[in-house]
Amino acid sequence: MKTLFNILLIFSCIVLASCSQRKEDVKDYTMYVNTFIGTQNEGHCFPGATAPLGMVQASPEAYNEYYEGYEMDHVTGYQYNDPWIIGFTQTHLNGVGCPSMSDILLLPFGAKEIDPSSRFNYRSTYDKENEEATPGYYRVYLNDHKVNVELTASEHVTYHRYSFDHHENAKLLIDLQYGVSWDINSISTNVLDANQQFEDDYTLTGYRKASVWAHRDLYYVIQFSEKIAAKRVLEAPEGKEEEAPRYELDFNNINELEVLVAVSTVGIDEAKANLKAEIPEWKSFDKVRAAAKFQWNNILKLIELTTDENKKEAFYTSLYHLYIQPNNIADVDGKFRSAQSGVQESTGGKYYSTLSLWDTYRAANPMYTILSPDLVGAMLSSMMDSYTHMKADPDNPREANKYLPRWQLWGHETHTMVGNHAVPVFVDAYLKGIKAAGYSDKEVYEAVWSSVSKPHYRNHVALIDSFGYIPYDVKLSEIDDGRETVARLLENIYDDYCASLLAYEPGKTKEQIFLNSRAGYYKNVYDSQSGFMRGKNAKGEFKSDVDPTEVVGEWVEGSDFTEGNAYHYLFHVQHDIPGLIDLMGGKEAVAIKLDSMFYSSSKPEVKTLVWNIHGTMGQYWHGNEPCHHIPYLYKYTNEGHKTDRIIKILVDDYYNNSPDGLMGNDDCGQMSAWYMFSSLGFYPVNPCGGEYIIGAPQVEEAVIHLPNGKMFTIKANGLSETNFIVQSVRLNGVLLDRNYINHQEIVKGGELVFEMSSNAVK
Repeated sequence: MKTLFNILLIFSCIVLASCSQRKEDVKDYTMYVNTFIGTQNEGHCFPGATAPLGMVQASPEAYNEYYEGYEMDHVTGYQYNDPWIIGFTQTHLNGVGCPSMSDILLLPFGAKEIDPSSRFNYRSTYDKENEEATPGYYRVYLNDHKVNVELTASEHVTYHRYSFDHHENAKLLIDLQYGVSWDINSISTNVLDANQQFEDDYTLTGYRKASVWAHRDLYYVIQFSEKIAAKRVLEAPEGKEEEAPRYELDFNNINELEVLVAVSTVGIDEAKANLKAEIPEWKSFDKVRAAAKFQWNNILKLIELTTDENKKEAFYTSLYHLYIQPNNIADVDGKFRSAQSGVQESTGGKYYSTLSLWDTYRAANPMYTILSPDLVGAMLSSMMDSYTHMKADPDNPREANKYLPRWQLWGHETHTMVGNHAVPVFVDAYLKGIKAAGYSDKEVYEAVWSSVSKPHYRNHVALIDSFGYIPYDVKLSEIDDGRETVARLLENIYDDYCASLLAYEPGKTKEQIFLNSRAGYYKNVYDSQSGFMRGKNAKGEFKSDVDPTEVVGEWVEGSDFTEGNAYHYLFHVQHDIPGLIDLMGGKEAVAIKLDSMFYSSSKPEVKTLVWNIHGTMGQYWHGNEPCHHIPYLYKYTNEGHKTDRIIKILVDDYYNNSPDGLMGNDDCGQMSAWYMFSSLGFYPVNPCGGEYIIGAPQVEEAVIHLPNGKMFTIKANGLSETNFIVQSVRLNGVLLDRNYINHQEIVKGGELVFEMSSNAVK
């Protein structure tokens, strides 16, 4: 019955999409999305086709001559300025900093003979004027192969359509070994295990276990609209042994070939069921494309902007990036494969993974609570599914206790970054009335409590409880490594603060007091002599002669911070800004310190790695998420207008409508969410509890169409290139005498009106 339901659902989407295109009064917001934004330099976005929150993303793999830093640039397989395309893969990540995915490479060819001894010999040039992309669709013409390639996608299925100029010699390369990695020369080690079989002359099915970043189980079915006339198994390139093969397939005298690739984490039969449910017939490419466009428009229309075309493009592309993930990896029957426990039944039929929580808890997740509370509830249920199915291993100190996801990819924990930042996501949602369907408050509290109070990987609770900080020269267990000690403390105690708010709800007084006490431990690592947060040894002695501009991380023994420097983590006390202001000597002292950060003549510097940092303003690093709330801290001082000036600079200069238009990894929508909040005029400095600090809007008017049917309108009267300083703010006609609005005031609907000027308020 569920399969039938899904067929009817996709059919209804297709019908509605077709109808919507015939209505002149239906606005197409996808026209404002530029999927090439962030595809050059460090944005790490992909331009290809995906459905909202879909499991698959069909996109090109681009290629260039090797250079230092090549792998970092190509973690998602594509750089806009690359001269060649080597194929089209089915899975990609949006804006991340580590390579993974790019599964199952397909490349149509046949216009010339190719030496298969290197997989890169199949590359083709292409012209940028013959490459186009829009939400749910990608097209490019391959000059060397004389093939026009079109891609679209449903949730679990990619749809390829190839038009051959050389119809008498149409061929297709299938590379089941390929995948991006930290070493372009190590593709031969990407796949740990694989098996595959041609079930008939139209179908290839199989399994591959990829190893890069996280071990992932991928089952697939590849179907061809035309009969395979001949097939050849190619030897592994460069004489290396590989687990998965490459095939060349011949098709007799065809003008067009359609290929469907459906995937599953569970099994081949499940991949076939996903295919049957979502794309049950051939020659439906245009319908599937229309359905994807319809789904994207349903998201993009949630916010209606009045501003110039460039800002619309940047804003709606940000909104698009926000909803590429988290990705539902459950099959149409609701089953998925978890990291440790095998096949599981998801709560509510979806299992959302690709959880870059260290990044997204700051702005992306709060934005979801405004625009898509039902999605947030489903995400919470997925994270509870993860916790419930997790098996603690008492023999492994890293996994000795259960915890909520940290950075989860396809149901597997990567242990990337620090903190337990599913906790603020849960607590923020719960305080806003959004709960995990299928789970009781008691079960949720148990998961949150275990995550913050029990030791597991990078959760140094024994050291914190013993010293009040994490000394860099003490090891109480195997998880203690003396690295990133200040950042791990500051990020973990923020989670403690959030957990304390949940502890208050069930009346857990003892736990609340305990967590509130730990939430104040940031004071234990503040060195008043240097004016920064500093690492301490077991004797309580601060480090001396530390360069506050040097960016360090887990790669440095005895490091204080996580991919940041002393300026960045000085202000990482999101839950107690007034307490931090008192600690630093008052509002004037804090404003001076902020000035020294934003207007420094130096920039953050990585001295121990080859890492060219972009997107900086003095010591501020916009491409680094712990900095994202810092521009708003002037609003807690007597110089709030400085926030307005900095926001305008960041919105205008650090985001633009070109391929290099993101000054940093998009990080699963966090950079995009920052842009959206800052353009609208408020931001969650403390992203737990629903308080948004008022900033300075960068658009003349925005209407948020809320899920409850109400509207929240933001107006910036007098906004111009010279009038960007906020003079006053009225909420529903009442002058605000505070620096924030709250979540409930937004979701009730209403109007927030800014009066803008060129001068600061006296």
